[in-house]
Amino acid sequence: MRRIYYGYPQRVDLSFAMGMPFPETLRYIAELNGQESTKTTGKELVRVRVKVEIAVNRAEFGDITPDVLRPGVVTESADLRVSILALALRGTGKVPVANDVFYVRLTDQHTCTDIDIAKGNADEGIDALDVKKILLGTSN
Repeated sequence: MRRIYYGYPQRVDLSFAMGMPFPETLRYIAELNGQESTKTTGKELVRVRVKVEIAVNRAEFGDITPDVLRPGVVTESADLRVSILALALRGTGKVPVANDVFYVRLTDQHTCTDIDIAKGNADEGIDALDVKKILLGTSN
């Protein structure tokens, strides 16, 4: 069953193919949910948190449960909402630097998976290329 979101943006910021079959790609991206990393940007230490949700009822998003990841439950296509919260760790406390939302569409191409990324808000901060790096595990 496809898990698509009717409000998916018409304009896509970045498209690429991931060299894994659809179920493996979905599981791989679902494992990014709750992941935190720390990096240095300029003179600041920044903590980045990732939240991944899947389309439910074609109109909203919900948590990715183990039931959703069972083989054959999600097929053909899935829309995900990836929220990325960046907090600068300063002496006075944690200060939000960016709170970006991206829509990610996975499309099954049998031997690989096509991935389309569209930014959900117009705020400056993280862009689609940064999300690709997070998805591929190459963000620094």
